Parts: sequence; C-alpha cells; structure tokens
Amino acid sequence: MRLRKFRVKAFRCIHDSGDITVGDLAAFVGRNESGKTTILQALTLLNKDEIASDLDLCDEMVEELKSEVRLAEGEFQLNENEMNMVKEKFPNIELSKIKIFRTNKEQEIQYDLGDIEFEHEKNTGLKSWKNLTMDLLDFVDTIPNHIKQKLDTRFFEGGAPNNKEIFKTNLIAFNNNILNVASQEHQVTSDWKEFYDKIMGNFDNILINSMERNELEKFLKDNLHPRFVYFSDYKKILGNINLNEYLTSPTGSEAGGIEYLEEFDRSETVRNLLYLAELELRDLEECQSSPSKLIKLLNTASRKLTDRLNPSWKGEPIHVELRFNPGNILSVVISDVHKDGMITNTGLLNRRAEGFKWTFSFIVNFAAETQKAELKEAILLLDEPARNLHPTQQLGIADLLKNLAGSNQVLYATHSPFMIFDYTPGNLLVVELDRKKHLSRIFYDYWKADDATLTPILYGLSKGLVDSIIHREIGINSRPVIIVETMSDTMYLNAFDKFLQDPNISMNPLNVVPTHNKNSVLPLSLFYRNHDYNTFILLDNDYESKQIADELKVNKFSDAQTIFFEIEGKLLPSIEDYMIIEDYLYAVNQTYEIKLRRQGFSNITKEQVLFQGKNGIIENLKAIWDEHGEDDWGEFEKEEVCRYICGKIALGEASFLTTKTKDRIRGLYRLIAERIRQYQNITSNEVTKTNYGK
Repeated sequence: MRLRKFRVKAFRCIHDSGDITVGDLAAFVGRNESGKTTILQALTLLNKDEIASDLDLCDEMVEELKSEVRLAEGEFQLNENEMNMVKEKFPNIELSKIKIFRTNKEQEIQYDLGDIEFEHEKNTGLKSWKNLTMDLLDFVDTIPNHIKQKLDTRFFEGGAPNNKEIFKTNLIAFNNNILNVASQEHQVTSDWKEFYDKIMGNFDNILINSMERNELEKFLKDNLHPRFVYFSDYKKILGNINLNEYLTSPTGSEAGGIEYLEEFDRSETVRNLLYLAELELRDLEECQSSPSKLIKLLNTASRKLTDRLNPSWKGEPIHVELRFNPGNILSVVISDVHKDGMITNTGLLNRRAEGFKWTFSFIVNFAAETQKAELKEAILLLDEPARNLHPTQQLGIADLLKNLAGSNQVLYATHSPFMIFDYTPGNLLVVELDRKKHLSRIFYDYWKADDATLTPILYGLSKGLVDSIIHREIGINSRPVIIVETMSDTMYLNAFDKFLQDPNISMNPLNVVPTHNKNSVLPLSLFYRNHDYNTFILLDNDYESKQIADELKVNKFSDAQTIFFEIEGKLLPSIEDYMIIEDYLYAVNQTYEIKLRRQGFSNITKEQVLFQGKNGIIENLKAIWDEHGEDDWGEFEKEEVCRYICGKIALGEASFLTTKTKDRIRGLYRLIAERIRQYQNITSNEVTKTNYGK
C-alpha cells in the first residue's frame, strides 16, 4: 500500500492538518520546532499495534476530545497485487483504496472502507451494523437529557459483535435499560418498542453482514496493513555496547515509560546489528572460555556484517570488526577500505563524526529490517536524516533515499538544502508554526512560506548554479558574471533588461549573482574568478563598498572589473538613483498608500525628499520614515518598492517610468558593456605578450 493522503488532528501542536496529499518521496521542510517531527510521529499511530498516549493529545482541544476524534487518518492506494489478494479472498468485493485511522477513544486501529457495499448492504434498510448503530444513536439523541444520561450505549459505539449471542445479550440488556429509566415517558417507550421490533426483524441480516465486514478487516490487518518505520537521531549506536544494558531491555509498548524511549530505540539498533552479523548471545557466552573459538566466531560475524552493510554504503567501502571485551562489552570497530586494498583509519565507531554514526546506524536498521522482509512496501519516516553530514555526503544519502522510494515510501523531515531534490507539490511540503497559538500548519505552496522557512528551499533551488560552477565542463564559464550587493540589484538588472528591449545593451549573456551581504562580495568574486569566470563586481557608492573595491584591487582584480554606479562620471549612491525622483516616488507612493493608509500616510513629494539633504533617494526616504516613527510606519523597505516596480515591468504596466529614466538606465548597461570590453582587451594583450615571450 502507498499512503496518498493523511490527516492529523488534536495531536500535540497540531489542531488539524487538513487533508495532505503526499508522493512516494516527500520532504517536510520547516524551522526547528515547527512541527515536522510531530507530523512523522503522528503517522506512526497508523501502525496496527501502536498506542495513542494521553500525553500526546492537544491540551488546547479538551472540549473536542470529549468526543471521538480521528487523531491520525491515512488514505491508502492498493497496488495490483494487493487488489488481487483481496479479490481472491472476497470475490464480490472491489477494493482499490482504504482509509485507516486511530481515535482517542478506541485503542484498536480502525478501517473505513468507503462506499463498498457488502451483499447485505445493497439496500438502504436497517441491514448493517453501521446503519443500526447510526440510527440507534440518533434515536438516543432525541431522548430528554435526564433519561439519556442513564443509558449505557458503549456496546453500540464499538465494533460489530462476533456472534449472535453477544448481540442478543447486549440488545436485550439495553432494551431493559431504556424501558426502566423511561417508564414514565410513554412517547419514548412507544417509539423505542417500534424501533426495537425493527431491529429484531432484521436480526439475521445484520449479523451476517457484520461478520463479512469483520472478516475483510481482519484479512487487511493480518496481510496488508502498512508498516510505518520511524527513524531518528537517537537510534544511533556507539562504539562500546553494554550487552547487559541493551539486550535485556524491553522494547516498544513494553517499555513502560516515555523517558526511556531513546534507550529502547538504541537497543533495537543493537539487535539489528547482531541480526546482520548472525551472532547469538548464547554463542558468545559459550565461547568466552576458549579465546580461539571466540576469535573465530567474531571474525565470521564481522565478515557477514561487513558484506551486508557495504551494498548500501555510499563512498569508500568500510570494514566492520566486532570485538568482545571484559564486562560483556561488544566493541564496534570501523576501518576505511581503499580501492588499492589498503585499510586505514581503524578505530571505535564513537570516534567517528556524528554524521558517520547516524549513517552507519541507519543503514544497520534498514539492512536488517529489509532482510527480515519487514520493510517490504513499508513507509519510512526519517527525522532529519544526515543532518550532521558534509553536503557531499548528504547528497549521497539523498541518492539512498531515492533508491529506497522504489520499493518503499519515504517521508522525511529536513531543513537542509542538500536534502531537497523534488519541488513537486506533494513531494515538498512546508511546516510552519504559529508561535502565538503554538499550532502547526502544513501546505503545498511552499513559495508562500515565511522567509526563514524558505531559506533551505531557496538554497536548494540554487544547487544548479553551484553545479555550474563546480562542473566547469558544462561550458557556461564563457558567460561574464556580474556580482551585485543585493537581491534588489539583481531584480532591477533583469527587469530593466526586459523593459528597455534594446539588443545593443541586453544583459542576456550575463549571469547576475547577488551576494548574501557586503562581507560576501570579495569571497564570492574570488570563487567565480578562480573557477575561470570573467567576473565583474557592481558596487554602491558608500564607505563599505569603497573598502570592498580596495580589497578587490589587493586581490588583483583590475579596475575594469570593479564598477560603481555612475552617470557621466558622477557616482550614484545606489541603482535606485538611476530613476528620476518623480518616477521612483510614484512607485513608493503606490506601494505604501495601501500598506500605511491607517497610519496616516500621504504621498511623498519631491520637495520632501530633497529637504532631507541626504546622499541619494534611499537615504532621504529612510530619513522621512524615521520622522514618522511614532506613527507606526516602521522602516522604509526598498525591497517592497523593488518588487512593485519589477512586477509592473513584468505585466507591461510600467508606463510611470519616463523616457529620462530609461535613458539613464541605458547608461548603466553601456557602462557595464564598456568595462567588459576593456577587460577583454586587457586579457587579450596579456595572452599576446605571453605568447610573444615564448
């Protein structure tokens, strides 16, 4: 079965997730404590032997939890083989999907078979346990409260009875109960007698149908029920394992206390390690008196363990050696095996990096469960996989997850850009926490997420750019790179290029790359240059930018490569100053008129701007906003205005940008083009001199 939709309600910080569609390899992305782990752990409630703890119920939904609530619900699609299995057992039933759910009132897992009609349900009469209980409870709701409170309806709120005797006994008991407590309410007793006779008239049909449904649900539970396998950081094992501590510990529901969960999960990993090594504790005990037998036993176990782990291991192979030490301590020793057969870096597992230990423990669990055939068609829930690994190693784990998604479904939580590789809605979901209400929400349109949540997604989307730098054989290095200080600069350069539609000055052959901040201008410039890109840097006219220019010069960037905003030799503070004041103020006023209407905003004029006497349009506007600090204007955000202008250009609605502004912007493109030509001449001459010298 494959999970296609799920819903979580009243579980920890989740009031109601709504219906969430998921693919075969789905990533949940969000900040720390946003609810990613909660989503994964809620899905484990759909395991048939799981138990819902009262401690996991949402404290803020006390009233709702007085009634029955589906804490976790999953809609599953059966594959062709599974559908055939059902058909063979139940020839008259066509089953392609089912819902599985667990409630706060019923410990047993439950099945919703949708609109499947069993043989005795094909008419709408009172001929099924479902119809019976629905009608009976509806009838009870019509009874006055002082009577209803004395009625015991628990039997009719559970599953269908297994035989006629149980059904008959409980029905007679309820009939006596209602006739007794409602003896003075003649209308109630009269209506009930009529309803009771109707039940007894359909007695046989109800039971036959109930047994058929029960048989199907039992078949699903025994043969097809999906398994959710949750793996987190605390399942790591260490180099020295105290066998007395781990292997005598109870597991799962036997643990008896949530505070011991980590240790029990870790012991599960130890058990899987021994399973892969085919090592029995009793064999260890028997061989302790004979060192030669003990060494032989451990060597055999080590070889089997190594052979079974390496197929799933990414990178250089490893060798795993098990050693037995006094105190019933089993040591796990890891070595790197190189292509030439050389073995290096031998040492205890706990001396390796955290990421290595996570990967090793995960592969141990996965390999063991797979070989036990318990992970066939399983749904793997991975909490922050590979979070301590180097980016290149994370990419290796990403490949592993892709392979896993072939025979299993993989759902994982992450905030690493290197673990995001599918941006299809349903395979990339965002989890955000409303910190005021402490409630999580999940949604598909991840581009609407808050900035902090978007960060790893945006970095992930930029991996193509990184690849183009690292893998220089792609051939894009011939395209000049323009490094700018802000994202706004990038947006303006690309938008103005489209706006002007001038092939003589087009920026299309260029890569415009924004830096994270001014401190990253120099290292990013060096990085691109050292990877054989023709690199140019476009700078504001402020103190920090002039310092950057000096640093670039020290690092042997030519004057042609460093470009300040200017018009006819006059330096400009920012790219916004290429627009005449009136044009830019139009965009400012349109942006803030609605945003600050309640704060008494009125259109900013040219005279107000010039009166401030600051250097450039942006600094003048910041000064005006500062004057309105008590009016709750906040800070002036040039990015908001940038989005407005670029948006209007994209829609073809930027007529407020006058011819004078267009001409000034053309000057910027001509300046960049001229610097590129200058630099090409410089480099060409240097090559000529070098060849001549030879």
